[in-house]
Amino acid sequence: MSFIIDKKEQDIFQHLSSDLRLILNANGFIEEWNERASTFLSILEENRSFFQSFPSSYCQEVYTYLKDISESPGKEIKRILFHRINGSFYEVVYTGILSEQRIYLSGHLIDNKDSSVVLPLHYGTIEQSLKVNEFMTNSLDIAILVLSKGGKIEYINNRCLTLLELDVGEDYINLEFDDLLTPVFLKDKLFEIYEEVIFNKKFKERICYDDEVLYQIQGILFERTEKVFFIIHDRSYQQKFENLLVYKQQMESVSQISAGMAHELRNPLSVIKGFIQLSQITNNWSKYYDTIMAEINRMNSIIEDFLSVSRKKVKKQLIEPQYIFQSLVYIFQSECLLHNIDFDFEIEEVDEHVLVNEAMIKQVMLNFLRNAIEAFSPEQKNKLFLLRAKKTDTFYEITVVDNGKGMAEDVLDRIGKPFFTTKEKGNGLGIPLCKKIIEDHDGELFIDSKLGEGSTFCYRLPLLKEKPE
Repeated sequence: MSFIIDKKEQDIFQHLSSDLRLILNANGFIEEWNERASTFLSILEENRSFFQSFPSSYCQEVYTYLKDISESPGKEIKRILFHRINGSFYEVVYTGILSEQRIYLSGHLIDNKDSSVVLPLHYGTIEQSLKVNEFMTNSLDIAILVLSKGGKIEYINNRCLTLLELDVGEDYINLEFDDLLTPVFLKDKLFEIYEEVIFNKKFKERICYDDEVLYQIQGILFERTEKVFFIIHDRSYQQKFENLLVYKQQMESVSQISAGMAHELRNPLSVIKGFIQLSQITNNWSKYYDTIMAEINRMNSIIEDFLSVSRKKVKKQLIEPQYIFQSLVYIFQSECLLHNIDFDFEIEEVDEHVLVNEAMIKQVMLNFLRNAIEAFSPEQKNKLFLLRAKKTDTFYEITVVDNGKGMAEDVLDRIGKPFFTTKEKGNGLGIPLCKKIIEDHDGELFIDSKLGEGSTFCYRLPLLKEKPE
């Protein structure tokens, strides 16, 4: 049975504008509906309770929606609801508003073939699937975006709106995504990936970094409907944690090598002291001036290299790779001297650059040094630690070698896994952290070791021809 809707109510529905039109009281009873709604909900007959058209396990979701409308007078609230009618399920996009203690609903029935509005999840019963879908799209800390053909917004959850710094209360459906006004760089990145996915018709994953914000973006094309589905993970907190972990490792390394640095600084200090005393005795300062200044400069260089390890640098920069490893030579020499280790190095100079976080790369090298020192037994003689850095094809290859106790094959297979360690006081994060840093620089870590012979750690960094501005 259909009911007549008066002029005032027609104006409200004209504002909402959709197919199914219903007026509910506070208890969810349908007071009035249009012909389309009465036909769609014909199973209700005389019992016009809106809740009766839904699975019993889903009624709580419906109640929550109506409650949200009731508690926000004058505000339009949109929600996707799933009716069960004669054993079949139907998706309806509802827009609701409260006026004079009555709930006005305008609903658009979604074609069953169009599955892009919600995630195609199937866990147990359909009711359970719907709950999982709601949990995935709105409860998890994951941003979800669906762009239809032409780049229009077909679906966007609250988390994505938040990342884009858009008003969660606004309706962005069917708007051109590229026309959104937001200062966030994420919007441009998403549209770039959208165009790539549409053009190449392939799954696309990209890591986007700006200042201290890091996003992992995954986009996939539904070819039949030419819609692109995005999942955006905010990895900023994870990145900050990894940066703090790297910095913690840096400080531990700085603490451990400080004794070697003190020993290294004593040599030029002794020379300076001796020549100052000679100058006092001979009353000839100019004779020893150059030598004293050379030793002071040497001390400055040692201190600067030491400080470059302890500085907390986050961003990557273009740098000639030899400078990174040359600046570690003094530190390596002093530390090896302190532990009776023969240190040898060969660093090739190149014109190309590497794009690196200098502090992180130095942290990798210090971790290798610490591992080598800990690999030597106290009674071992002829301890060796070698550093080789050279150009190989389009990469700058760094290799460190020690002749310590080495590792057995079963240990070598597990050495890169977090929290695995053979050290009594180790935490098992050293090598996994080095591996993660190297991979973040588009490199790959190779480890070779033989029990009783020693270990070799090798990695490569991509060389770039452009020079820093």
